[in-house]
Amino acid sequence: MTVFVTFTMGAKESYFFNTPTHWARHNLPPDLETLFTKQPPIRDVLELALGENGAYFISYRDHDGQIFCRHYNLPNPLTTYLYHSHPHVIRDLSTLSISLGPYESYYAHDKSSASWANLPPALDKAILGRLESQDAWKTVWKESGREAPSFVSLGADGSYFMRTVGGGGSWDLKSKEEGMAGTNKFLENSKDFTGIAGLYLFSNYPNSYVLLLTNGKAFSNLPEHTWPDYNKMAPSLPNLTQTLTPIPPMPIPQQQPPPPQPQPHQTGCCPPSGPLAPHNCCPQTPQYASPFPPPYSHHRPGMSGMSYGHAVGCGSHGALYSGQTGGATYSDPSMSGSGDGMGSGFSSSGGGSGGSGGTTNSSVTQ
Repeated sequence: MTVFVTFTMGAKESYFFNTPTHWARHNLPPDLETLFTKQPPIRDVLELALGENGAYFISYRDHDGQIFCRHYNLPNPLTTYLYHSHPHVIRDLSTLSISLGPYESYYAHDKSSASWANLPPALDKAILGRLESQDAWKTVWKESGREAPSFVSLGADGSYFMRTVGGGGSWDLKSKEEGMAGTNKFLENSKDFTGIAGLYLFSNYPNSYVLLLTNGKAFSNLPEHTWPDYNKMAPSLPNLTQTLTPIPPMPIPQQQPPPPQPQPHQTGCCPPSGPLAPHNCCPQTPQYASPFPPPYSHHRPGMSGMSYGHAVGCGSHGALYSGQTGGATYSDPSMSGSGDGMGSGFSSSGGGSGGSGGTTNSSVTQ
């Protein structure tokens, strides 16, 4: 069962962070909070996106294994894509990923189809340049699918990040904050995006981001009210791998460690050893993550199909912060740049804007 790594933040200090083993939430809309507190409890959250004006989408696996979704106030083209005139959602909820941005922009995709509307022009152009054909049921991408966008994030002021199945991509970071400028430099010096799982941007927080690498390391600049939960979750971020399916990089299942072996009685902090054995077995001083991405590479081979973003800046530090837990809920589910643009992406309803009022529930059997 696909459980994507999720970092989403909305209005009124709401947020939801998710990994395959832990989630954390704070100040979610009442309908969502009711879902998280119901009995019997839900087992997994597959996708959760928070948007403007109270908009949200969530897909989850209930206690009985069925997959359901709820949503509220989504852009009209997105609602049309999800249902396509049917009474229930027709998309594959087990692989459906949705990014909600400002001005009713969105990008939605599952393992076989995609839909988007009102994207920044540079991102729209980058996506259309990779598209081979599309209808209401299937989206075909160039290079035998390697040009398919697998991760899309929409931030404030037209900022965005997109990576493809093959490790290409496009981005434009508008913020002038120091950490964002360092991230932009890191992207510019990357030969491709194969080592990047995603760059999470937030329309309500222009200077905030989470840069997640496929080796499970994360670099961030987040609002202070998220620090206690983020600090708990950062150590549990999994390694990820990009499959040939046009969905975000998937967590690699962790292998169970072997049972501990009995150790001989010893004194001091080092076990008995020969005179040439390295003496590094004593407790070490804790090391903390750098607030910036890894050192930049000075050698950058050409990145096929990538358009580079423009960003200059200065600002504050990110990464792992310390703080006291308070006011948030932290759960373990197992225990309870850019270029010119033109045109628009295919949507079942064509273009358009607006919202679908009311909360809608739909389900599909696992």
